[in-house]
Amino acid sequence: MNSLAMIPTPEPIPAPWWLFEILNGVLFLVHILLVNVVLGGSLILLATRVRTGGSELGRTLSGAVPNKLPTALAMAITIGIAPLLFVQVLYGHLFYSSSVLIGRWWLAVIPVLILAYYGIYVHNRTGTSKPLLGTAAIAVSCVLFLYISFVYVNNLTLTERPEAWSAYLGSRGGTLLNTSDPTLLARWLHFVTASVAIGGLFMAFVWWRRERHGDARAPLRVQRGLRVFAIATIVQVIVGFAWLISLPRPIMLEYMGGSIARTVLLMLGIVLAFGAVAMSLMGRFLPTLFHLLGIAAVMVTMRVLLRYSYLRDIFEPSSLELKPQYGVLALFLVILVAGLLAVWVMIRGVLAAEAGRAHS
Repeated sequence: MNSLAMIPTPEPIPAPWWLFEILNGVLFLVHILLVNVVLGGSLILLATRVRTGGSELGRTLSGAVPNKLPTALAMAITIGIAPLLFVQVLYGHLFYSSSVLIGRWWLAVIPVLILAYYGIYVHNRTGTSKPLLGTAAIAVSCVLFLYISFVYVNNLTLTERPEAWSAYLGSRGGTLLNTSDPTLLARWLHFVTASVAIGGLFMAFVWWRRERHGDARAPLRVQRGLRVFAIATIVQVIVGFAWLISLPRPIMLEYMGGSIARTVLLMLGIVLAFGAVAMSLMGRFLPTLFHLLGIAAVMVTMRVLLRYSYLRDIFEPSSLELKPQYGVLALFLVILVAGLLAVWVMIRGVLAAEAGRAHS
């Protein structure tokens, strides 16, 4: 069976495709950074607890990070709705088709996410009074978060490779996974290592703010967070090269001189990564953070270009039929901006309250 015959006809779009692509990229960047904080922070907490046996020392190594993970997860879920909608507008006929192919794994994400959420709360409530329970709870959350990330990577790779959909004929129960894709493992590990790096930088951020308010314990813990970031980033670069060489050869060559834009972006990402490692090893938090934001922007852009490369002979967003509905779009954008401003006000309130507790 010709897999391409399984692709549904895309729906018309209410505004120019490039507008949705830009909005998708910007909001996905915010979403994925928050997701990285949650997954990376959870993995670091688990490693700390295992290393120290859940002692008070082990708990304070991560400081107030555990209490912030539920908030970060809630924000990641909320902000993630917008880029999911934009994906639906541009690539819905591909994305939701692949979601059906892995239907059982995909639908399981919701209850798994709820259980992982509760695991973080159980970990935080047990403190050091029940170290085994706390360690077990965060371990379960980590496993569940890793499951969710693996399912998402499967879905995204299937979205970009409709030619692999014919495997559905041998797996009609919605249990198809894209395990035949040679890029799958490297792509997933690249995300996991990025999460550990950003989780370490988030730890550094928490203690950097406390250092500014006179916490004598903070400088050492800022350095620990930056060290985690540096080590994880080095591993991520190595995994990134493995991902690059696992790409189909024509696409790989585009990032090795075949396309000026793609090659420049790759080189820029590598330079920023090594700059971030250097700044983190020097103990300079703000330059490390700025490098990280640059890396994230480059990675999101490369992610879009990689999707274009995969779908070049199958589908281009610019081919979508335009049926303008600018009034509805304007209303959506107003509500979106208002929602983001509300989130920002809440974040500022939380940070201000924490600063007040630090002074008291």
